[in-house]
Amino acid sequence: MKILAKLKYFFLPSALILHIALIFARGYFLSAEFTLYPYLVGRGFLPYRDLVDQHFPTLLFGPFSLPAILTTNPWPLLGIFLITLCLTDIFLYTTLIRFKVKQPLVWLVLFITSSVYFSGYILWIETFVTLLISVWLFLSFSKNNLRRFASGFLLSQIILLRPTIAPAMLILLLSLSGFSWALIFGGVVGVAIPALFIFKQGIFADFYRMAIQFNQQAYPQEASIFPAKRQILMLLVWLAPAFFSMVKNKKYWYLAAIIFMLLLGLPRFGYEHLQPLFLVTILFLGMLSKKPGIIAYAFIFIFFCLNIISAIRHPYGNFFLSTEVQKAALKIKEIPGQTIYLLGAPDLIYPLSGKIPPYYTYVPSLPWYFGQKDFQDKIITSLENSKSPVLVSSEAQIDGKNIVTSSGNVFEYIKMNYTKGEMIGSFQLYLPNL
Repeated sequence: MKILAKLKYFFLPSALILHIALIFARGYFLSAEFTLYPYLVGRGFLPYRDLVDQHFPTLLFGPFSLPAILTTNPWPLLGIFLITLCLTDIFLYTTLIRFKVKQPLVWLVLFITSSVYFSGYILWIETFVTLLISVWLFLSFSKNNLRRFASGFLLSQIILLRPTIAPAMLILLLSLSGFSWALIFGGVVGVAIPALFIFKQGIFADFYRMAIQFNQQAYPQEASIFPAKRQILMLLVWLAPAFFSMVKNKKYWYLAAIIFMLLLGLPRFGYEHLQPLFLVTILFLGMLSKKPGIIAYAFIFIFFCLNIISAIRHPYGNFFLSTEVQKAALKIKEIPGQTIYLLGAPDLIYPLSGKIPPYYTYVPSLPWYFGQKDFQDKIITSLENSKSPVLVSSEAQIDGKNIVTSSGNVFEYIKMNYTKGEMIGSFQLYLPNL
């Protein structure tokens, strides 16, 4: 018994090590936006006006964005990713203990193995949303006004980061803790800070165009991805025990929260967007179970094996920072001038080469942006005014659509006003006609 008492202090660190090991085994996708956006903002690009993006001004850019010095790919950003995952695990484990869940380590390991399988190796906005939810849950039952203020502040950031989670978070708030003046005040402060940032920068019209109009009108129609049948089946199999337990225990508020969290998969489905769903579901399942049953242990074994199989079949490493990208960046760095336009080529080439997009204009090479004529015109104007070289990846595709083909008038302008230069790996360099 004394040996077991001593060993318990190694259980949580062992779970964290397992999580990190699975990430390294599977490979990791450190989304380029976390490196590129701080880099561009640090060089004078204003969000929405110069740096076209439809997200709210929180994590990617704005008053709470990650500092550029900590997002240089790969090591600092990888460190942030791993620390975020470990903190999420720690807060989930602590919350499970606070709710008097039996054998919390088993539930934590189930969360780790299943979340990694369901694209938890991708660093994206939901990675941070999941961490904030884990902290929010930890604070949710406190009667201390300072903690309630912090809870409201966190809640505002969760919703700003991912607005579609708002209905689920409202249900969780009503079912777990309820409103208080301190919580409301914290939420108001959390919204006011990025609002002040927008007005101070003088970009309200650009913000409204992207974060409101574009998100409502263009993005859902042009960027939607529906889940495949296999994805739906896997998700339903994973959720089935939790749904059964909630109905059996008549916890319909919990069930409603989980169902509304499925909205995170819209309009562009990907398991990485559902990471908060997996965390909250594990918490509810642990709360409603007397102890982990055979299904929990079976799921741990199954998803651990699936992760290992995937790691063997698809060894990604640092997916976005390939050897070809690094070599291309070194070559681009030698080209005279400070600007270059990348059409379909990886955006990491900008910070890696020390270059920036021409004429303070960055529009992501994505079909739903190229589908807007004003964005095409914006890119063409930047090329006309700068005469910058262009690097094109003719093989780049998104959702089965060729980037070059979907760029419309942009590539037509390049063909008419540029001459082919050398090939840099699989990328074609174009130089402006004199």
